Amino acid sequence: MADCDTLTPKQRAFARALLTERDVRSAALAAGIGERTAFRWLKLEALQREIADVESAALAEATRGLLRLAADAVNTLGDAMSTDAATGARIRAADIVLARLLQLRELVQIEARVTALETALRQEVKR
Repeated sequence: MADCDTLTPKQRAFARALLTERDVRSAALAAGIGERTAFRWLKLEALQREIADVESAALAEATRGLLRLAADAVNTLGDAMSTDAATGARIRAADIVLARLLQLRELVQIEARVTALETALRQEVKR
């Protein structure tokens, strides 16, 4: 199959399965394709872009989920600082949520910058 911009439904399913399955073999099985086909498809530029898009969407969804938790995490820290109760576990949980939120934000920003650089490079190569 030639590398083109149009992916088949099975190729799109395979790209999504790569996010949820433990390895390429399992993703291939979930998408209803053979393992050799999966590894051949992984070399296709269009599929690589689809995988990146699927990963980006999943990361954005995770970021939104963490953003929803961020207010609770901040409130937990505030409660822990204003009470005499033992709050070590609550502080640790709040710290984890906030740390992961900041990490995900940084990753999303880096991904956007790299994508912009790759796009600019592709345009420069076409000239």
